[in-house]
Amino acid sequence: MSHVKSSEFIDRAPDVVTLDNVTKIYDSVPSAVYALRGVSLTVRAGVFLAVMGKGKSGKTTLLKCLSGEIQPSSGSLSRRAGAQGGVMVSWPAAPGDASSLEAALARRPELLLADEASEECGAALRRAVEDRGVAVVMATTAPAAAARADAVVFLNDGAVVDMVADAGPQTIRECLERAGGFGA
Repeated sequence: MSHVKSSEFIDRAPDVVTLDNVTKIYDSVPSAVYALRGVSLTVRAGVFLAVMGKGKSGKTTLLKCLSGEIQPSSGSLSRRAGAQGGVMVSWPAAPGDASSLEAALARRPELLLADEASEECGAALRRAVEDRGVAVVMATTAPAAAARADAVVFLNDGAVVDMVADAGPQTIRECLERAGGFGA
């Protein structure tokens, strides 16, 4: 189930943001909390990436680093020249609001971010990737939503523990279980 026309496209697509050995530590009493541990990841234009893991695995912290809302404690995060932080999409939009996705796309972002995305949100983000060529990183606990992505990265205790491309919901569930996530 490949949504990318060819691997050649991915190889030529420009990097939007790159994380190299990123760690994020939240200082708390009595001990520090490692939200991200040595994460290295490249997000390219026109590619849809899902991030999965159990609660407190680092998904939201990863999105906040990508958006520029928080800075890594160590490692580096670099953006393509001129690229801004990612635009966060909330789903569904608040009652009475225009679609959060439509409003975000009107800003012509290079990177869209979605936290706790549903299957419906995954479908809408897939269309944004195909129609606009935007890069998308979506955190989700829904294997059916993650199956819309080109690849899925699995986090456990802040570290990348697995990755799968072009996978269906059943394969994603199996990878999630092996990665220390929840059973689905």
